[in-house]
Amino acid sequence: MVEAHADTVLPVPAWQAFEEATDLTRADWLPAVRRLRHIGGPVRGVGARYQAEVDVPGHRLHGVLVCQELETPRRAVYVLERGLDLAIVVAVHAAEQGCRLELQVRYTIGGFAGRAVERATIGPARREIVHALATLATRF
Repeated sequence: MVEAHADTVLPVPAWQAFEEATDLTRADWLPAVRRLRHIGGPVRGVGARYQAEVDVPGHRLHGVLVCQELETPRRAVYVLERGLDLAIVVAVHAAEQGCRLELQVRYTIGGFAGRAVERATIGPARREIVHALATLATRF
């Protein structure tokens, strides 16, 4: 399993950062996610379903990203149904001068060469997470 994590301090209240980070209609900042389209359930919240295109090194995967957990304004968990075992976790905590937004991505690549591919993608995944948070931060 690959786990990549990064965080950043944003100069806005936690609720505002959470709202922006979990608005999947504007999720172009999310790591590895190249396209999202709402296909069912609520637009926001547990059960929201989005057709997703996700890039992992060497592959573009198609699947359904589902909001599995939502604790407004603290934590949201999105998982990819079928195919790649992928979870995206967004967590927001109050900080002295705004809030701290944490982003974690976990994935497992199955198959014969899965472990080798996972090891090869750890560095790029971590860089992607840092880049994603920097992109999101520009919105504030």
